[in-house]
Amino acid sequence: MSISRRAYLSVATLAASSMAVAKTSGAYGLEYVTSGLGLTQSDSKSWQVLASDLEVITVTDTSVAFTWATYAPGVQTAYGFIKPTVPSDERVLLGPADSTQLELVHEGYSESGYHHVVIDGLEPGREYRFECWSHNCRAVPSLNITMSKTAPEKTGVVSTLPALEGAHLATFALTNDTHIGKPNHDGIRIGNLGLSSGPGEQPFASMQLQGLVDTVKAAGLDTLVINGDCTDSNRPEEYDELIRVLDTFGEFGKNWFVTRGNHDVHPPGLPNINGFRGRGIRKGKTAVPDYFSQRLVPTQQHWSTRVGEVRLIGVDTAEFGYAGGRINERQMRALRAELADDPERPTILFAHHPFTQDAVRSHFGGEAFMVEAQQAKIFQEILAATPGAKGVFAGHTHRSRRGIADYGDTDFCERGAALGYPGGYTQIRVHTDGYQISYHRTTTPQSLAWSTKTRWSMFGLEPEFMLGKISDRNYVNFFKNKVPL
Repeated sequence: MSISRRAYLSVATLAASSMAVAKTSGAYGLEYVTSGLGLTQSDSKSWQVLASDLEVITVTDTSVAFTWATYAPGVQTAYGFIKPTVPSDERVLLGPADSTQLELVHEGYSESGYHHVVIDGLEPGREYRFECWSHNCRAVPSLNITMSKTAPEKTGVVSTLPALEGAHLATFALTNDTHIGKPNHDGIRIGNLGLSSGPGEQPFASMQLQGLVDTVKAAGLDTLVINGDCTDSNRPEEYDELIRVLDTFGEFGKNWFVTRGNHDVHPPGLPNINGFRGRGIRKGKTAVPDYFSQRLVPTQQHWSTRVGEVRLIGVDTAEFGYAGGRINERQMRALRAELADDPERPTILFAHHPFTQDAVRSHFGGEAFMVEAQQAKIFQEILAATPGAKGVFAGHTHRSRRGIADYGDTDFCERGAALGYPGGYTQIRVHTDGYQISYHRTTTPQSLAWSTKTRWSMFGLEPEFMLGKISDRNYVNFFKNKVPL
């Protein structure tokens, strides 16, 4: 029996003391769910469904995406063992918040019982009232984070992001924590329990990455950054699969880029490097093959590229024998020189581990889980002295959370994982006066079904940690000084 450290820390951050397992599930008809109660198919058709788990997952300046699930009547959410969804119709009503009328803007049907609806053509910076319905039941939120007093899921009012007025410079996609080769999503290995792929199904981590690649391509984007923990346990076959899938997106170093995460420096096949394993690696008693360097990017070496007028920099914060982050002196000097060579250039940086004390204080893993404090300080001071350094994006925690810099005004943000719930990517659209951040779910049927399943990860507690507030997932960062063209 084992439970991954990351899964434990995620739930512990929520002060949840108990660990739980979840069984796999798909969508079932109402007649299947209610047959155990002695009800006929005609009886079940007269039942209402429960429309729950409402989330306003994406907001841009012109669009909003709603998701919810339909369950059999009487199902209890938000926590517990996984609950089967049931198919149902779907309707979205929407109108300006200052209007008394809501219009039907979407009508459809979901065989899976998982509903994902995107509404386009909205006005920037405007409030809209909305209602999502299935089988005459209005969808309601179920997680604490979506039931707060100011959450749009609770208020029924959502605001589109303000428009950026400056010239468009670049748009690209970002994701992290693909964990190719991972056997169980929730890190639980107790017999056959835990969230994993079913017999004969494509391994879920590969399925999620392929679905994400297809979704990003369909969105018209041609640049994708994978920000660490590309593999689950640093095995050659995991790199083979990672590269195979990403090559369907384009060319490495031109269309797709990677940074190294702590899982990419594990002893091959081992689930973690806690305790004696990490000490043995640090003392040189345990050798770890460096497949990442052989196949992708050399150890402790940053990369830099241009997308349009924007510079992207990938930083290697992974160090053999550590779960937390490290940047050695050679890489720090190279980063300083890179930024000093063109300090006004609008620059977005990517590193697997978070840097700020805000991240340390808000995560149960604490300082040992983040970039080493002194190195994080030096890194932030370099960025604070670089006018073009606009944002730093991290993975590692699998959560969506916008943080606060310790030095300067660079934007620091952690982004949700590709691996499972909520399952998707971040779109970064850069203009001369700021950038827009928006989180988008992977929309292939297989991925949406997996999101439905992994919503019950760690007894339904983990989503409270992963989802983040709507302002963590979607926001506009206005630059203090407009980028000169």
